[in-house]
Amino acid sequence: MSTGTRALWGAVAAGLMARIGFIAWTSPLTLSWDEERFWSLAGTGLAGTAFIPPLYPLFLAAVRALLGDDVLRARLLQALLSTVSILLTHRLAERHMGRGEGRWPAWVMALSPTLIYWDGRLRSESLLILLLLGFTWLWTAPAKADVRPPLAAGAILGLAVLGRPDCVLLLPILAACAWRRDGWRPAARRTALLLPGMLLLLVPWAARNAAVVGVWAPVSTNAGYNFWKSFNEATDGSQIPVADGSALEGVAEADLDAQGLRLGWDFIAAHPWRSLLLVPAKWGHLFGPERDLLSDIRRRHYPIRLPGLDLTMAVVMNLAWAALLALGLYALIGPLRSEVKDVAVAMLLVLLLTHAVFFGDDRFHVPLVPFLCIALPEAWAGGVRGRGRVGLLALALLAEAAFWIAILARDVDRLRTLFTGA
Repeated sequence: MSTGTRALWGAVAAGLMARIGFIAWTSPLTLSWDEERFWSLAGTGLAGTAFIPPLYPLFLAAVRALLGDDVLRARLLQALLSTVSILLTHRLAERHMGRGEGRWPAWVMALSPTLIYWDGRLRSESLLILLLLGFTWLWTAPAKADVRPPLAAGAILGLAVLGRPDCVLLLPILAACAWRRDGWRPAARRTALLLPGMLLLLVPWAARNAAVVGVWAPVSTNAGYNFWKSFNEATDGSQIPVADGSALEGVAEADLDAQGLRLGWDFIAAHPWRSLLLVPAKWGHLFGPERDLLSDIRRRHYPIRLPGLDLTMAVVMNLAWAALLALGLYALIGPLRSEVKDVAVAMLLVLLLTHAVFFGDDRFHVPLVPFLCIALPEAWAGGVRGRGRVGLLALALLAEAAFWIAILARDVDRLRTLFTGA
């Protein structure tokens, strides 16, 4: 076995052990509100509703049918599936940078506190990452004359859209990248091959939603609700509970999108400058501190055996995320160009475009983490970067650092209570 192969399987084994260790440490787990909703909808098969994207509840329904009604088994299965993501990260980094360059991305992916946390929870991020990496592997396949990889990639992208609708933006962004690289005819032909697989999944689900809810929603009926949460008097750009929900109280699910969109647009018309200034605030929250583990500790979602160890992991998680964000973005502005890097940049653009409109939250940046890992070797591989790009990145990182400080200052009392017990 070669050194590179040993390093890869060492990363896979270490990643799996880290995730199993986290799951063991946080068991028995009290599910969060979102996790409880996913688990409940999995039990009913989303009967009578189309409010949330269906992929993860249906995935959990399959897991429950296979392994029984056991949260621990579902968490362990998800941890096992995450090893495939580590493997794909290694392979994609080598496809991007060359042979031997996948070792560090695989190890960073395996030991990322962010991914160890999310791969051990009943949340959709882990499954979405697996799908996006699978899509990237097929989309960037070297055999351009073979129509099978892009056709299969379209089906996987359709699944990703059923998990997070904003993934549909990958289609036009990657089409533009292919146009720039290969010309418009090859780009149009290759991008069109994504459509059959996507439509094969999205059209039947839209028909199901029309039959069940009474509205042709390709994925879910919560876009208008989230738009209203993003543009209302109480918003600060983050996912905060709306104190007064009376505007949507009693609205039938079939009418929820239209009502939420109307209320959101009314707010934008009345407060155009405030709505515009919310964009950097949304991005600040999007790439901001990772607070879910701290929230678990504060709410005692699992037995707190050694508070110092739990809090240390929360600190390390944020330091690791800050370092990966800075180095990963520095890598992405590097001179090297590849189809794999196109997808990484496209994922970043999807997040920026989506959360220029919808509220930001730190969990939304999780699917970007493996793509930053893939790009990472370019951060230290040399290559000339334009002063303008480096300057803009430095300004963006300084702005994000200031936002982190503002968030931590706002939450200082909660943090003091957590760290001192006072």
